[in-house]
Amino acid sequence: MNLPVYSSTADNRGPNLVGLQHPALASLPTRLVCPLREKIALTPLREVILWNRKKYIVACDLIRPINRRALKKLGALDEETSARILQTFARLLAMPEDPDF
Repeated sequence: MNLPVYSSTADNRGPNLVGLQHPALASLPTRLVCPLREKIALTPLREVILWNRKKYIVACDLIRPINRRALKKLGALDEETSARILQTFARLLAMPEDPDF
């Protein structure tokens, strides 16, 4: 799956969101997205990507729903980058190894 890259700003100069939602859910009124920033702290729950020769950080830990009408699709990430982002996001959902949890 290639994750979509969106702009939610009027100027459309660059992407500011990456979609994490499965394409089968495209008819829903909202999309699950995470912010994409050039200058944000890199943590174990964030991934670095390159887009048009610029380095961005995808903040998987700041996922949120946004109305799909506010989004303009600018393209999609390649499969390898998309898989890395989904694996990073999956860390947020991982259960602790303690069976008594």
